Amino acid sequence: MIGPLIVAALTAGVVTGAVAYPLAMPGCQWFGPVTARGPTDGLPRVALTFDDGPWPGGTDQILDLLKRLNVRATFFVIGRYVEAHPQLVERIDREGHLIGNHSFDHAALGFLHGQAFWREQLEKTAAAIERCIGKKPTLFRPPLGIKTPAMMKAASGYRTITWTRRAMDGLTTTPHKILARLIPATRAGDIVVLHDGVGPQSKRDPSVTVRAIEPLVKRLRDQGLEPVGLDEFVGPN
Repeated sequence: MIGPLIVAALTAGVVTGAVAYPLAMPGCQWFGPVTARGPTDGLPRVALTFDDGPWPGGTDQILDLLKRLNVRATFFVIGRYVEAHPQLVERIDREGHLIGNHSFDHAALGFLHGQAFWREQLEKTAAAIERCIGKKPTLFRPPLGIKTPAMMKAASGYRTITWTRRAMDGLTTTPHKILARLIPATRAGDIVVLHDGVGPQSKRDPSVTVRAIEPLVKRLRDQGLEPVGLDEFVGPN
């Protein structure tokens, strides 16, 4: 017989899984519309997206590479970093890339907060971006990819973007591991998430991602996949 403690543990596991799925799964639509991938028909394209900037030593070097490689990308920025490094935000926009909202503080436990918290996080970041480039963002990426009903209600005026493939470069890694994770798996229609910045809870070295960008783009193109901006990829908001 299965003892009561085992039954309780199994039940807790099922409940935890049922709760975690809509919070963390990139494509889950339970709490509102989410874009986790683009179309697979037409030209074979992928979207390169960058989180947790703007960050000196990361964002600027990635912009140099994207310019040389003739690649448009999308940068999901943290509001307090926008206030600290407005010149990088201006450069992202000036060079033709898209800018999305990634919250003001990127709070690790932000998913525990209610709608008022998230409305303020989004509004403060949007205002900071608008002061830099004269326009508000229309794209939003939840910090850590965790979605809640309160967050999604606060972001109802945005198109919420998650991902299909993760480089896992928000953690300590190497350029080789980034390429090994992305190149074999990436397909037409994928939204790829990398990091140009350093999140408030992270001690990562952004130069690792910088060193991976050129070989990543070249190998994607060798596979017939062209990196494009999200506006080309999934259409306007």
